[in-house]
Amino acid sequence: MRLDARPLKAKFDGERLLFCSQRCISLFRALGSRGKVKARIQSERFDILERLEAKRGSRALTLVHRREPWSEEAGGFITIEDSETLVAQVRRTPAKKPIDLIIHTPGGIALAAEMIAMAVRKRPGSVTAIVPFYAMSGGSLIALAADEILMEKESILGPVDPQIQGFPARSLITLPVRKPIETISDQMVVLSEMAQRSLDQVREFVKWLLEDKLPPKDREAIAIFLTGGYISHDTPIVLDTVREFGLPAKEGIPEEVYELFGTYEFGACDRPHCAEY
Repeated sequence: MRLDARPLKAKFDGERLLFCSQRCISLFRALGSRGKVKARIQSERFDILERLEAKRGSRALTLVHRREPWSEEAGGFITIEDSETLVAQVRRTPAKKPIDLIIHTPGGIALAAEMIAMAVRKRPGSVTAIVPFYAMSGGSLIALAADEILMEKESILGPVDPQIQGFPARSLITLPVRKPIETISDQMVVLSEMAQRSLDQVREFVKWLLEDKLPPKDREAIAIFLTGGYISHDTPIVLDTVREFGLPAKEGIPEEVYELFGTYEFGACDRPHCAEY
C-alpha cells in the first residue's frame, strides 16, 4: 500500500532503492537479509506503480492480500489497519487526481471494508477499482463503491452477505423458523438476532453505494441478491454478470498490474471461500 506521495531514494547495502518513508528504511535494515529482500521488492513495486500512474494519469493505491516473499505468514484479509491507511491515502489525494485502487482480497472485517468503501463513495474525484483476479466479500463491497470497475472475463467479485462467527446470516435468521425455539440454545438465538441486524445494515449500505449508479428498483434488487444469502458466499460473480447488473464495469487490466503481481507469492493465500464479511 502506498504510504507517501513521493517515495524516498536511499542506499541499502550499496544499492540505491525506493522506500515509502524514512521509518521503512530503518525497519528494513533491522530485518537484516530479509530486510534487503523486502527493500528490493518494495522498490520494484514503487517503480511499477509509478509507471502505472504515469500511463493513466492517476494515483495508484493497492489492497492486495498475498503472502510476501520475505514472510512465512499467510496473505491475510482486510483489517482495521488496512482501512486506516487506505482512507488516509484517499483523503490525501487531490480531488482532481483520479485514483486507481488495485484490489485482490478474500474479504475481511466488515467495519474495515465499510470504512474503505465509504471513503471511495464519498470522494469528489473518480475512483477506478481494478480487479485482476478476485475481490471477494468485503473486497466486492469496496469495488461496488468505485465509479468504474476494471476486470477480465475471468475476474470475480462475490456476495456480501454477512458471516456471523462463521455462519451465513441467512442460515442463522431462518433457524428459529425451522426448529422449535426451545430446542435452540440462547447463544444461537442471540446470533440469529445479530444476523438479522447485520443483514439489514449491509443491505442498506449496498443500496447507498449504488445510489448514483442505478435507479431505486435496480438498487433494491441487486442489494437483496448480494446480501440475502441466496447463493453461497464463494459464488463467483464474473464480468458479464456485473455488466448485467448495470454497473460500470469494463474489460481490460493494465499490464503494469500483472507486473506488480509478479512480485508476490502465489498459491499461499487463503482461498476466497474462507472469506468473511
